[in-house]
Amino acid sequence: MILLINKYPIDGVINVYKEIGYTSHDVVAILRKIFGIKKIGHAGTLDPNVSGVLPICVGTSTKISSYLMNNPKVYIGELIFGYETDTEDIWGNITEMCNNIPSVEKLQSVISSINGKDLLQTPPMYSAIKVDGKKLYELARQGKDIERKRRNAHIYSIELIRYYQGKAHIKVKCSKGTYIRTLFKDIARKCNSLGTMSSLIRVSSGGCDIKSSLTLDTINKLYNQGIDNFIISSDKALIDIEKIIVPDFLFEKVINGIVINTKLINLNLIEDKNYLVYCKGEFIGIYHHVGNFLKVKSYLYKR
Repeated sequence: MILLINKYPIDGVINVYKEIGYTSHDVVAILRKIFGIKKIGHAGTLDPNVSGVLPICVGTSTKISSYLMNNPKVYIGELIFGYETDTEDIWGNITEMCNNIPSVEKLQSVISSINGKDLLQTPPMYSAIKVDGKKLYELARQGKDIERKRRNAHIYSIELIRYYQGKAHIKVKCSKGTYIRTLFKDIARKCNSLGTMSSLIRVSSGGCDIKSSLTLDTINKLYNQGIDNFIISSDKALIDIEKIIVPDFLFEKVINGIVINTKLINLNLIEDKNYLVYCKGEFIGIYHHVGNFLKVKSYLYKR
């Protein structure tokens, strides 16, 4: 039995830079050992061959992981033209090749055609989606190729950063669940070519940006100096949810999770929308507005 003892009380979000070679589970396991804490999890899986931002939720902030995962994500990837693989990236086996390398004009035209659009994607066989209780990549390793249900994805923005000798660097802002490997493969096919993702880095996710992300080694060193060097509070991480302040006389009610009658707070709220609720300068949690009431969805007040 391993006894976990944390040096400092930890609660919040950590902007981790996941290096290539680690799984998201590896990152969680390493930080759990560093902090001596059990309540910890990631907000959005990254494959071992992908680097970049991996938000980690600790303590009561694990309650907000689903909100962080629903935020748009930004990636920069490289697409190589000329072949496809069974994994839709360069770490798979080549399945088909071609000699057609599209012009920059053709590539730019295809990229522009999907900018701001909703897409339907067929998930790659080498993915963690479960079908009849089995993960697709497990079936793929058995040589099976089964029919997959198409999934919705939204491309908020996409731009060609650089194109040289059949290699394109592309920046994509997309919705949760978007497969960049599949997106790149489909872009190549629309260019009447074949293509494979050769590298990928996530530069933004869950309100965290790569510019302020920290490696596991750096976090380990900073932990000995105190957690204020790297912990982001839950409310600061939830940058996409609007903040509202309720009157002080409701403090005892909100800290006990009691439903708030919106007639008492004189605010113009949008129906069926989430809000970050504050009272007496304290962050209480995430509330949902429905009818004439604000109902708590995630209680995050620290007593």
